[in-house]
Amino acid sequence: MRRQHCWLATAAVCAIAGSSTSASAQEIGSTAASVFGDDPEFRRDPISVGPFTIEVGGEAQLEYNSNIYAEPVDTESDVVARIRPYAEIEHTAGAFKTTLSTRLDLRRYADFGIENAEAATAQLTTLWSPQEGESFYISGSANRVVEDRGDPEARQIQGIGPRIYRILGGTAGYSRRGSRFLVEVTGDIQNVDALAAIDDDRDYDTYSGRVTLGYRSGGPFYFTGTGYYTRREFRLPEAITNIDRDVSTIGGLLGIRFDDGGLIEGRVGAGVFRLTADDPARQGRTGFSLQGQLTYRPRQRTAIRLNLFNGDVTSFRSGGSTRIETNIGLTVDQEIRHNLLGSIGAEWERVKFSGGSSNQERWRATGGLEYLLNRHLSAFGRVSYSNRNSDDPLDEYSRFQAGAGLRLRF
Repeated sequence: MRRQHCWLATAAVCAIAGSSTSASAQEIGSTAASVFGDDPEFRRDPISVGPFTIEVGGEAQLEYNSNIYAEPVDTESDVVARIRPYAEIEHTAGAFKTTLSTRLDLRRYADFGIENAEAATAQLTTLWSPQEGESFYISGSANRVVEDRGDPEARQIQGIGPRIYRILGGTAGYSRRGSRFLVEVTGDIQNVDALAAIDDDRDYDTYSGRVTLGYRSGGPFYFTGTGYYTRREFRLPEAITNIDRDVSTIGGLLGIRFDDGGLIEGRVGAGVFRLTADDPARQGRTGFSLQGQLTYRPRQRTAIRLNLFNGDVTSFRSGGSTRIETNIGLTVDQEIRHNLLGSIGAEWERVKFSGGSSNQERWRATGGLEYLLNRHLSAFGRVSYSNRNSDDPLDEYSRFQAGAGLRLRF
């Protein structure tokens, strides 16, 4: 059930921040988390106090960024120091499990101090499992998100720092997995607030629901059908035309859900969605919907991860409240030695804006290594290169980033 919740939470944050970074990126072993094993020498060892378990850690990193403003020409480079501490407290009482997790991300620039920013996340989740395969959960979260300058609709004004969002959310859900049938029901609500007054047109609320039914005819997977609904209500109408920007999206997916622990894990589904605008002056549209997260494990030390997405996400450009976004990502995680982890990946992203705005395509390649010194300390390094093409030359850029640091776990 926790995996389902992370799916929804990650999708929500990505829709705002344009980031696919895992929330646990600062933990030991997270360079290749899908193959980080249970070696006794490096095994996670949280502090236990009665019914509570406590884990505290984080990472410190220095990173070079060749194009901090994601500009097509006259680029500016800088060295960024990032500190990412985290803490998690878990309480177990019979069939109930409650988890409180907090994470910070502090970034400081050597030359362009105006870009200094702090991101944070706090999440409280309660899970009730009355019997094997059945669970109810409820979760609340508060996030401070720093927009990346390379996002599709990022702030282009220099000298006032990056855009900051405050995102408050709540989720409730039910899941039942049996030998033949699968049932999942999830509801989600979010309030998104861009903190600067000049970004008031980016404030909105979302309400969404999702129902999945699955049937297993035999083998390690379910055939699934999913229906979902999303409602977006914006604080302000469109600035120039005063048109109502509120929209509703309804969609359906048919797919496959694999059991955990097998040769293939995860889920994939494809279908259609229909977007309807409240204002009769704006046309609705029908599109192709695709959602998938699959992991293939050809051997114990190797994992190949495939991420797929096509659908509508929130947009703030004139002429539309959503944009069509396509993401395809492939990553290979490898345990090179019992204390050396590696990861390489490639991602392609396409963004199509409504209202005749320019379209964008971005490629990104990444790589990383992590050397585990002991269960409490590791050293890591990572590199990435991204390049974006667009119908509008001002939206194009290329960027190289390289960093190294230490991860701690107490």
